[in-house]
Amino acid sequence: MSTGLTLVCPVRGRLKAKARSADGLSPSEERLRVEAIRHLIRSGYPREHIRVEAVIKKFGNSGRNSFRADLAVLDIAVATLPNDDVDALLEHVIVLGEVKRDSNDAATATAYQVKPMLDFAGRDDCVALYWDNVEQRVYWKVQRNGRRVVRDGPLADLPGYGQRPGASRLTFDTIDPDKALLPVFKRVEDILHAASIGPNKRFNVMLQLLLAKLYDEHQHSASPDSPLTLQDFAALDVEPAAALSTFNDLLRHAVRYYRAFLPEPVAEKVSMPGDVLIDVARVLAPIKIVSMKQSVIQDFYMYFAKHIYKWDLAQYFTPTSVTDFVVSVLNPRFSEHIRDPACGSADFLTAAFRRGQHWPDYSSSVWGSDVSPEAVQVAVLNMILNGDGKTNIAREDSLAKIRANAETCDIVVCNPTFGTRITERDKTTLGSFDLGRLWEVTAGDDLVAMTDTLLPQQETGVLFAEVCTRLVRPGGRFAIVVPNGYLGNRSVRYLALREWLLRHCRISAIVGLPRFTFKTSGADVSASIMFCEKRAIPLSKSSDTEEYEFSVEVVDRVGMRVGDKRSEPIFKRDPNDGSFILDENDELIADSDFGVVLDRIRSSTASQHFDWLTEGLQAASEAAGWSVSISDVVHDRYRTLDPKKRSQKFALLRSEIMAVEHFMLRDIVDFIPEGIGPGGLAERPESGRLYRYVEISDVGIGTYRWSSLRGWELPSRARHFAQPGDFYLGSIWSSVKKWYLAGRNCADLVVTNGFHRVRLKPGKEDYITDLVVGLCSESYATQMRGLARGSDGLAEIPEDDAATVLLPRVLDETIRREMQPFVDQLLAGMTSVESKVAAMTAEGTLIVPTPPERPDHTALL
Repeated sequence: MSTGLTLVCPVRGRLKAKARSADGLSPSEERLRVEAIRHLIRSGYPREHIRVEAVIKKFGNSGRNSFRADLAVLDIAVATLPNDDVDALLEHVIVLGEVKRDSNDAATATAYQVKPMLDFAGRDDCVALYWDNVEQRVYWKVQRNGRRVVRDGPLADLPGYGQRPGASRLTFDTIDPDKALLPVFKRVEDILHAASIGPNKRFNVMLQLLLAKLYDEHQHSASPDSPLTLQDFAALDVEPAAALSTFNDLLRHAVRYYRAFLPEPVAEKVSMPGDVLIDVARVLAPIKIVSMKQSVIQDFYMYFAKHIYKWDLAQYFTPTSVTDFVVSVLNPRFSEHIRDPACGSADFLTAAFRRGQHWPDYSSSVWGSDVSPEAVQVAVLNMILNGDGKTNIAREDSLAKIRANAETCDIVVCNPTFGTRITERDKTTLGSFDLGRLWEVTAGDDLVAMTDTLLPQQETGVLFAEVCTRLVRPGGRFAIVVPNGYLGNRSVRYLALREWLLRHCRISAIVGLPRFTFKTSGADVSASIMFCEKRAIPLSKSSDTEEYEFSVEVVDRVGMRVGDKRSEPIFKRDPNDGSFILDENDELIADSDFGVVLDRIRSSTASQHFDWLTEGLQAASEAAGWSVSISDVVHDRYRTLDPKKRSQKFALLRSEIMAVEHFMLRDIVDFIPEGIGPGGLAERPESGRLYRYVEISDVGIGTYRWSSLRGWELPSRARHFAQPGDFYLGSIWSSVKKWYLAGRNCADLVVTNGFHRVRLKPGKEDYITDLVVGLCSESYATQMRGLARGSDGLAEIPEDDAATVLLPRVLDETIRREMQPFVDQLLAGMTSVESKVAAMTAEGTLIVPTPPERPDHTALL
């Protein structure tokens, strides 16, 4: 697999750069050079004055060896000089740049490449620029005591085009927010390690540095042109003792400010020498933490907390791609209060804060609570890291406080812990909720009705759906992550949830996410995000709703590898060679659908019913997203909201099939119940009889294998006793492509549950070819997945849903004739070469030695 990068250089255009790391994600030197060139151009240096790979000195016989600069900037256009005229270039050069991929080379590169470049330059105002993945430094020469000495400073000291170099004090506006924070602090860790500061003490020092840096930035954000306290002391010629005194004074104020939020006390004086602090400040002072991307902060925080607090935070964090998307859909505006009643690590709140942090005192509008004290601590520090100096995070049981907090905010966002085992049992708390009571199916138009009977327990995820609704004011909106079972399961408990939401809210959008999106937090289920607007007056029953449309989208790619707890990022690649594509800021681009889906929601008909989806935003694209009429939901006896079934892909597929001659599965087959033998009688295994037992894992697309078991060995899930002509169709989400046909010789064939057993109706035998072709198609599998009701890989497709699957007829007689031999083979029970060999061996027509079978898969032979 290629590990290169596809990037665009302002000077040379589109480039393919090699990446030296195994995963291809680390910066290449070419990527960093493009980054440096972009910075020079943004700083006013003319593009046409920049030369890449400039020779600045030739050595050896006939100049065969050369000394090169990775980039050079001239005071005239490059095109006016001959390519090989080194002396002329040096007379006009004003910047010479050296780029290194890894900061570990910084000291060597500075001594043997960067500083010597200045000796070759003809102009006394020429500067040398060093650039790696952590540090960017500017070097220039000055007269001191009759000698020319080299000075250096941070990137902020790069002179403007036509200006002379010199040191200046860093301000909030001149420090750099576009850094990878984790490599910066790993570089700081290396400096502390080299100074013989041990691991435990090292991370305590790093925490002090972090708090002081954050406090300094917050303190100066309101006056961005005033000098910061933490400076690049080396560039300003500050003595070590003075630097240490300045830093300790800053640290004292920072610790006292953040003390109430910290899980452990922090000393007010740093335990390192002044000369080490000066080395650290060279790296740390020029960066801006409070404006860094949320994903950068998150990566750093998980690493940092693991070392300083011994916390493994992977389980807490929601992927930033998800949180940014959710907050963007909710579109919070100035003065609107937003709350997360189960905030965990506060990732939704940090995303909201970042979106509105340019508004005056927006931190006063962001609120969070969680019942876990550790989660609250994680959330507070996360908010601080992301720039919130107020941290309205409290330890609180949002379920118990629902009456006190009702209608206190404009927006709620929530990703509660969910699952059948995570329940609320307190009677007082349950009594505060409509969904804490028993609901019963009714015979009338109401569908389900609430009783006065308290449930013994209720899933907290269900209760939080009611919490979100009740927290917002009438007309307010909320987003909640729910397992797909809440949206499709037909049990009364989940039907009551959907009916209650439809009465109290208008559904604005539902976005389905891939399974395992939240695996890092321990959730293996398929989940969706519901966006709802609270009604001013609840309906007495959902069927009383006014007509409106809501958006339905399904996300396939979330920008990370789902299915494992590491959730490694996935980035866009060039389809031709697999190289990573970089954006205009030389950053890798997350491979996700969220941007497209956001645009589709805003351009859907739903946006005409929910003004807040687009208020204050530019017009969306002309490509309209998919919308569903609420009538389709309330006319569904189960009030199904599952985005798979309501999606555009599902609807258009069925429309395409209905446009040609087709059939519905229930029109040509009968569904046979489990355990039913010939004549409709119940059948049980005979304990001593040998059977061929078929598991789900034994079945493919039209093929199957089996294990030989005695009746007493059959598991309880062995439910189907096959009859000739039976079709077995996978009835769970993860197995919808699995099917096979029991042939003529199947008297000893027993099949597990997890399959629908169907048989062609009398008079419909001619449909067998159409059915076989249809079952092999993705059209069939897509419909079955869309009809699955549940949250995990075992989500079931109920019989009456499976019966509605549509399949086209095969009308071309040539194709039918070509298919007939395969159908005949299936009817004969020969679904594979393996089954043919097994049958011939059993008949004795094929002589193959048959040793005893292994007792199970663990046997070695």
